[in-house]
Amino acid sequence: MKKTSFYVATIGVFDGVHLGHRFLLNKVREVAEARGMSSLALTFAPTPEEFFRRPTLAPSREEGEALLPLAERKARLLETGMDRVEVMAFNREVAEMTAAQFMTLLKEQLGVRVLVMGYDHRFGCEQRSDAPFYDAAAESCGLEIVHAPAYGDVSSTRIRELLLQGNVEGAKTLLGYPYTIEGVVVTGDGRGRTLGFPTANLAVQPEKLIPATGVYAVKVIFSGQQVNPMTYNGMMNIGLCPTFGGRTVRRVEVHILDFDADIYGQTLSVQLLHHLRDERRFPSVEALVSQLKADAARIRELMVEG
Repeated sequence: MKKTSFYVATIGVFDGVHLGHRFLLNKVREVAEARGMSSLALTFAPTPEEFFRRPTLAPSREEGEALLPLAERKARLLETGMDRVEVMAFNREVAEMTAAQFMTLLKEQLGVRVLVMGYDHRFGCEQRSDAPFYDAAAESCGLEIVHAPAYGDVSSTRIRELLLQGNVEGAKTLLGYPYTIEGVVVTGDGRGRTLGFPTANLAVQPEKLIPATGVYAVKVIFSGQQVNPMTYNGMMNIGLCPTFGGRTVRRVEVHILDFDADIYGQTLSVQLLHHLRDERRFPSVEALVSQLKADAARIRELMVEG
């Protein structure tokens, strides 16, 4: 069926593009296919939460809180099969729109004719949560609302909690994919190489949420390679390096198993698969090296086990 120039859309922050989000996006694609329309996901930058955050409120964490910074979020949304992903600037004008005004904007500026809403979603300055209110507002501006049912107990908030506990396995269950940290390899202090475990230090976007301090079994993907990117097993350390006096800011470092090459400036995508242990201070360099060897051996076992 040839698609019209109109859209079936859904709106949201979609931080994580987790299983709950994917359920909603699948519904959008199903409705779009049935109507002969295209599918559209609308997200925001900054997010409403970021826009409304005030200094008088409780301060946020010193590190980032986003599961997916904007570029990653857009890529994940497109991977779900959406025909179009649109990013809207959330500002005072948008914040003060009524639900009907916002739907009129979707219709006139983006060609939306059907809006799929999650079971607990709300928008517009009225901040209403009842479905009949949105149905009436949509009818007044010539849109149709499709209300999607709930999908389990999945939320971005819960995923953040799991990651801050180091529970990357639990986070993967809710995301539907391994939590991934992407960054450019930058110069470190070179200590890992002297220990026989050279590490790639990653410069990560400041808004990205970094999981709990500790050692993780990971998959390392050279994401700069567009065709058949190389993938390796690896060991990631997130922490302050207490054995060597400690730091004031956590670093994200990854040792790539069975690999030895100059990769400064390259972009790596690191999938966190298993939490091995907490970071701790060792009584000697020899004790640290012994533990690193044991960690590497355990990672090889885990990767064989799948």
